[in-house]
Amino acid sequence: MPQKLSSHLSRREDWQRSRSLSERLQTTLNVDEFFIIYGSHLHKRVPIHSIRFESPSLQHTIALWQGQPKYQHAVLVYADDQLLGQMTYTFSQPLSFLQKMRLKKIHSHLVFPLKNLLAFHKVSQLAARDPLTQLFNRTIVRSRIIELIHSAEQHEHTLMMIDLDNFKQVNDSEGHDVGDAILQQIAAIIGDEIDQHHTAIRYGGDEFLLILPHTSLRAAHDTFKRMQQRLCEHRLINRYDIKLSAGSVCIQPYLSAEQVLAQVDENMYAAKHAGGARHFYEGRSDVSPHRPAAC
Repeated sequence: MPQKLSSHLSRREDWQRSRSLSERLQTTLNVDEFFIIYGSHLHKRVPIHSIRFESPSLQHTIALWQGQPKYQHAVLVYADDQLLGQMTYTFSQPLSFLQKMRLKKIHSHLVFPLKNLLAFHKVSQLAARDPLTQLFNRTIVRSRIIELIHSAEQHEHTLMMIDLDNFKQVNDSEGHDVGDAILQQIAAIIGDEIDQHHTAIRYGGDEFLLILPHTSLRAAHDTFKRMQQRLCEHRLINRYDIKLSAGSVCIQPYLSAEQVLAQVDENMYAAKHAGGARHFYEGRSDVSPHRPAAC
């Protein structure tokens, strides 16, 4: 076959495959499925180690190959002059010129399906927010835990359940307006003290659930101590002697989401029954921090 014709047919086949990719990406609005489709398609054509997408509302990583990548390539993703976020590709070795061109072509077919996915994700996020505290509500809990169970063999993930000590007496004596104000302040403190890739959830009336990927139990305990100290130093919260009781567990790959939740709930109640104002994990209960005079 003449080389020009062969080259033309090769380009046409690449275009048809990319077009098929765009159509397949538009068949799902599930974040995991979307990036799995994209990553699988890309990995068959370019030796990609991993892909990571980051935007104000969404961070997602797909690892396609084990080991440590040596190179990376970051691309800002635009659609109609609107910045959607940044896609970072990692590689074990430098790409050839042909591979770079192929990556660029495949990447271009990601843009508008990704724009639709982000619009849907934004609406879903709003529906998953607690209107009082603006934290997530419990509708997202099971799916987030299942995500971490799937990677628990490779990474350490922690789940923390928090209950407020002495909060009920505030509602009883001062009314729900004061109680709501305190919940908002505590939610803000929790949000300040966790990392960007962590998730804080208002699980029930005065209960909060923290989903802490890539976090050890010891690191989670350090977070608990900072939050407890912040409550001690807050004038309104400290006036009513409100403290945190918490339990944490390390997420195991052989457990279901329901079993993980049962474990963390049990640890939280162990902290309550031991006197409150403490964190129960790894079979031990730590009272933190040592109460200053203001507490």
